[in-house]
Amino acid sequence: MGRDRRNPPKVGSSLEIEASKLKEKLDKGEDVFILDVRTSEEHEAWQLSYDKYQKTSVIPIDTLVGSQNSITKQIPKNKEIVTLCAHGHRSQMAAQMLHNLGYNVKSIKGGMAAWNQVYDFAEVPIPSSARRQVRIWQIRRVSKGCIAYVIAIGSDATALDCTCDLDDSVLRLAKDEDLKIKNVIDTHMHADHVSGLSALAKRTGAQGFIGAKEAYQAAGAGVKSVKDGDKLSLGEGVSLLAVHTPGHTEGSISFVLTLDSNTGKRTCIFTGDTIFVNAVGRPDLHDKAKEFASKLYDTYQERILKYADDTTILPAHFDTNSITVKHGQPIADTIGSIRRKIKLLSMPKDEFVKFMVSSVPPRPANYQKIIKINKQLIQCDRITIGDLEEGPNSCAIRM
Repeated sequence: MGRDRRNPPKVGSSLEIEASKLKEKLDKGEDVFILDVRTSEEHEAWQLSYDKYQKTSVIPIDTLVGSQNSITKQIPKNKEIVTLCAHGHRSQMAAQMLHNLGYNVKSIKGGMAAWNQVYDFAEVPIPSSARRQVRIWQIRRVSKGCIAYVIAIGSDATALDCTCDLDDSVLRLAKDEDLKIKNVIDTHMHADHVSGLSALAKRTGAQGFIGAKEAYQAAGAGVKSVKDGDKLSLGEGVSLLAVHTPGHTEGSISFVLTLDSNTGKRTCIFTGDTIFVNAVGRPDLHDKAKEFASKLYDTYQERILKYADDTTILPAHFDTNSITVKHGQPIADTIGSIRRKIKLLSMPKDEFVKFMVSSVPPRPANYQKIIKINKQLIQCDRITIGDLEEGPNSCAIRM
């Protein structure tokens, strides 16, 4: 069956639930039965995976309609049922049918497209002595696999790798924590989502920062280029060190934050899409896979892995197929742990490059359009995103 091609019957608002309200229910531990009425292929490609709901039941709408007599064997009557599809049309049909059969049921309004805009927030643990001065929040786009960060020095804040859903992510956090956004940074030119850098800089009056070697075609007022070795002041003597880490893109910049504590120093590295907690960045999105894979290897061996084993890696994405967001728990790991887990990091260079070139996953949907938008620093409030960012991110390679 094609995607939501049917004209569904009108469903009253009492049979719909906002994606954000569903997340609130899940965070409270309510026992909800989530029923995906898409095809198995659609479900495997992009799932509602969150906290304890790592796997949802799948009964395609055609099967559901054609086998009403066996429904009670698969769908519990003693739980609230939430139906799900791509955009909310097929799930509306399913909700109406189940409601007529006596089920307590709602359809996710907007389907996976709406769930794609749901965020979870987690504060990154840091040494207690540094906590008086510095706080770090990780903002996770649950279904898409995108991660942004807010670093606060007192009430002054710096945002990294923001997506366009500013009211539901960065600005919401800033309001809740009484923060003023002073700086906005992109670690690289993203290919799987539209950057919120320009829009956030305009709305808050913040200074924007982008990589000097990233071939941006425009740099509007309030946006500066950052090169290897630059230090960006965050306030009160705290700064981010820019480290050029090419390979995923030519101009990728990782940012190093060192925190003093009573027991020594604690270092965090915001790595963008250069390296993840269980995978490495892909090198092919700019059609130079072999060249970029070679640069990526050098980045790991000469730049990232030179830091101490207790250094914390804070990436800009996570793989939704292998990592499920746990409410309030940050997605992070140490260099020592990552070195042991990611076998690619111990390969000889020639084997690494060969594997990377031969193992790239399917490219993100609409990635060329997204790169073009981000290259021109077009503000996301000036475009219609629609299905542009549909599906999970695909920026990682694993063995």
